[in-house]
Amino acid sequence: MSFANTPAGPSRASRLLSALRGHRRWWVVALLFAIALHNNLVRQNLSFLGPTLQAQFGFGEKEYSYMVAGFLGAYTVGYLFCGRLLDRWGVRIGLAAALAAWSLVGIAHAFCAGWISLLACRLVLGFAQSFNSPASVKGVAEWIPAGERGLSMAIASNGNIIGGVLAAPIVAAVTLRWGWRWGFVLTGVSGLVLLAAWWREYDSPEKHPRITPQERDYLTASLGRPGPVPAPAALTELLRRPVCTGLFIARFLTDSITFFFAFWLPSYLVSARGFSLAMIGLIGWIPFLAADVGGPGGGALSDWLVRRGWSAARARLTLMAIAACVMPAALVAVRTEAAGLALGLIALVLAAQSCWMANQLSFISECVERENVATLLSVSALGGSAGGMASTLLAGRVISQWGYGPVFTVLGFLHLIAFAVLAWCIRAGASARPASAV
Repeated sequence: MSFANTPAGPSRASRLLSALRGHRRWWVVALLFAIALHNNLVRQNLSFLGPTLQAQFGFGEKEYSYMVAGFLGAYTVGYLFCGRLLDRWGVRIGLAAALAAWSLVGIAHAFCAGWISLLACRLVLGFAQSFNSPASVKGVAEWIPAGERGLSMAIASNGNIIGGVLAAPIVAAVTLRWGWRWGFVLTGVSGLVLLAAWWREYDSPEKHPRITPQERDYLTASLGRPGPVPAPAALTELLRRPVCTGLFIARFLTDSITFFFAFWLPSYLVSARGFSLAMIGLIGWIPFLAADVGGPGGGALSDWLVRRGWSAARARLTLMAIAACVMPAALVAVRTEAAGLALGLIALVLAAQSCWMANQLSFISECVERENVATLLSVSALGGSAGGMASTLLAGRVISQWGYGPVFTVLGFLHLIAFAVLAWCIRAGASARPASAV
């Protein structure tokens, strides 16, 4: 049988591409995921190249700690400014400027000649990268209807996790092949390529030149575009809203669990559970895989509730309440004698934390007017960053004196306390509105 004259139908890839063109909002989510991935990839470069650079330039752990602290400090300071700038400039310009800055300073690491110049690069990098999370939340708020927002927010934010996972093999492979300087250069250059894609593909739904009329009408009906976007509210007026206070406290309390397990889980598995390094490499990644599943799963479930007729606020807060009720599993994890059960319970806790975060970010995008979303996100993230630094310092002191039991016990109740505070603040103020009001 001859196929020479048989007309070739469209390939599966082209059909998929055509379908996605009719759903421009999912291109936006994919871009935000890719930028978050790149954000963490550039950030983690120094973590994996640290020993190489210490040998190259002759500095020690003290100087390296200055770089880590400098990055975290600049990242925290950035939250004081990035939200207002994003709300004034818009997501397209604001995130493009930040992406260009952290890509270029990522490349600049390759030309450093000692720990002082590396510290200067980390300061600029920390400030620039603070724009990513507020811009991502604001971008999702501009493009994604409430019934799709939880999953979209989880996908976009999961780019940070995937970036951390990919950093080790990518940086190691490049460094072994071409040297450590290329580890910085190539990851930075990839950001400039991503910047070109962002500038071409992102704009607001009202202005986007390649959105279909059908999708524009759908988003207009779903998100309610009543004409020109107003100027953002004064910062003092926003800070007076009880929901702003509630979210700041909630993230101050609950972001600490992410910091704790990122920094302390391998040490806990070795010192308290007797795991070898090989065993950690074999199964120590399981809790972080659970976190990858918990965020999209929790976001998709709250989206399903919205499509079933629930208000967006009720759906997000319900999933956050369920996640908070799972957290006391940490008390069992630290007290059980079965190491496998402990690891499984820690995985459950991290999945619940990821579910909490996905729905919390969605709630932030829905409880204020869209022109104030980035500012509210940056205020809440400032609380999370401060809480993470404080909890990391306290955890070290407590573990050195009393072991891991007290830390796991406190972590088991922080989300319940945070939810109670947030619920009280929402009730105290009328500004926490459902998605239809945004």
